[in-house]
Formats: sequence, C-alpha cells, structure tokens
Amino acid sequence: MLDFLALKNFKSFEEVEVRLGNLTLLSGLNGSGKSTVVQALGLLRQSFDANFLLAGEVALNGELVEIGTGRDALYHGFDAPEVSISLGHSDAAGTRDLTWIMQVQPDADVLSCSQQPEHGSLPPLNILGEGFQFLRADRITPAVAFPKSQHAVRQRRFLGARGEFTAHFLLEFGEEVSTSPLVRWHGEPDTQSLGAQVNAWMQEFSPGVRVDAIQVPMTDFVRLVFSYRGEAAAYGEPLRPTNVGFGLTHALPVIAACLAAQPGTMMVIENPEAQLHPRGQAAIGRLLALTAAGGVQVIVESHSDHVLNGIRLAIKNGKLSPEDAELHFFSRARGAASSYETPTVDEAGRLSYWPSGFFDQWERSLDRLLD
Repeated sequence: MLDFLALKNFKSFEEVEVRLGNLTLLSGLNGSGKSTVVQALGLLRQSFDANFLLAGEVALNGELVEIGTGRDALYHGFDAPEVSISLGHSDAAGTRDLTWIMQVQPDADVLSCSQQPEHGSLPPLNILGEGFQFLRADRITPAVAFPKSQHAVRQRRFLGARGEFTAHFLLEFGEEVSTSPLVRWHGEPDTQSLGAQVNAWMQEFSPGVRVDAIQVPMTDFVRLVFSYRGEAAAYGEPLRPTNVGFGLTHALPVIAACLAAQPGTMMVIENPEAQLHPRGQAAIGRLLALTAAGGVQVIVESHSDHVLNGIRLAIKNGKLSPEDAELHFFSRARGAASSYETPTVDEAGRLSYWPSGFFDQWERSLDRLLD
C-alpha cells in the first residue's frame, strides 16, 4: 500500500504531504483541495495505462481525470514552473519515495519529466497494479442499456471511471467471483457470489429490490433490470433503471467495486453517497470500512457525515482498526494554498477533536434554530 502522497506546485497546493491509510477519507469545503489529491492519483494511473509514465511523461487528460493544460495543473503562486508528485511506499527495505517532477509548459497537455523513478526501480504499487478502481463523481445514471468492453472488464477488471462497465462486469463475473466473508451483507453471510451479494447490499438502499444484468442479443450492450419482491412472494415485473430512481444505479458501481476488490489493490471513489438516502450513505460508509479491513486500500472523497459515521461505527464494532483509518479535513483561506487537519479516531469511534467545518453544519444550524 501507499503510505503517503506528496504534492508541490500542483493545483491548489503549494506543498503538502498527505498520509494514506487502509481507509483514507478526504473531506472539506468545495475547492479546498480534496479533489486535487484524487486527481494526482488518477493522473499517475492514467499516464501509466497510456504508456506515458514509463517514458517520462504525464498525460493531463485521460479516462480518469481531465485537468486541461499545464497552466491548469500549476499552483498559481508557484516558485518554479514545475509540478512534483511523490508516492511513499514501505517494504522490507524501509520507506521509499518515488518522485515525478514535471516541467510545465502552459499550453501543453502532456508534461515531460525532468526527474522520475528508474523504470526497473518501480515496486509493485497497488496504484499501478491489476484490480485498480477509480470511480468519478459523475457516475452512470439510469439508462436503457450500458456498454460492454472486453478489454476493460475481462483483461483489466475495470468498471470504468464512471462505472459504465458495471453491468458488463456483473454479467461476466456475477456468478464467477466469490466475495470475501468480511464484506458480505450481515443478513446473508453465507451467500458467496458477487451477484448475490450485490443484491443483498442493495437491501440497505431499497428493501426488496433485485438487479440483474442481461445481455442485449447481437449488440455490445447490457441491460440492467430491476425488480421487487415481497415476503414469500415471487419476483415482480421487471423495471427499467429509469423507473427506480437515480440512487440505485448511481450506487451500483461502488457496491460492485467493494465486493469484487481483492487484497492488495486500490480503490479511489469520489462522492460514494451521491443520490442516496442517509441510511444508505451510512451503509456505504460501513461497506468501505469492511473493504479496507480486507486489505484493499480505499481512498474516498465525501461530503457526507453519514459516510463518516458509517466508518466510525465499523471501527467501534471492531470491523476496522482505528490505526488503519485516516480522516483528513481540507480547508483553504482566501488567497492561500490548501491545507488539511487530521483528527484521529479511537476504538470507540470517537474523534480526538472536531475541526471547524468538519461535518458540523447540523450543530451550527441547530444552534441557530434554538437561538
């Protein structure tokens, strides 16, 4: 796993080092820098996949992130026109820093590196390995059909940056992949298959729902079909995703990614709570914590106190060690670079302190209502 990510002169950061745990929660106001952390990771991965990184170049635009040109990547108060991204990685020999320093041309969308790790010195990092998942905030929404990709799904086990290949993934691996006991839904702990566990976890969001992936004959598309059942009743009539609301389709890639993840891999997820009821948001937090406890490095950006509380409850219930969780709150004063604070969490799920603005809006609003 990665121990830290360090940035210099990159977007909203002048210079920062962000500790990474088994589970890292990035929170903060809009424009405070948490998305910049996520984008730095996506930048390295998409450059690796496109064969730029090992050639000493970094692609600012690709399937994971779209930064624009050099002027968009460079911190406005830069001391030199170069961007630095470093990864910290521990192994038997100790902690190693892997650094890429990019010379910035304002209109360039591919940046050349003046410094980079030697090709043969790159360890087997989870960010560059198989099973890596990167789910953007603008994920799939209800549609009649979703695309197939043999390369992404079969060869890379990738759901797509927007989760667009989730239906194909479930079609291919719904019965083939067995889930870890750690992440199985508490109501069906003996059910093993990916497809069955996806449907088990979906009960947290809409009781009685079932989703199936069905091949559209003679096309490169897959349908998602929803249905509902009552107690001791047969499955109901099939429903299009467009008739069951945004939340179920939007959350499906997150659920599938967590349940299919293998130990030693990495997941980066933006806003897993989007379109979900608070109960579902807390359930997503718990699932993310269980995934991290199984040896997957999970980095999540969230605006939801319910996701945070789902993680805290998982820690309190002994599902995730508090030492394995990093909770970072980002802020940015007017005219200044981004920075962050890190309250710690104990075995009871309690935080060492609450930074101002760190999921405290409920208390602030309540105080005003009671004033």
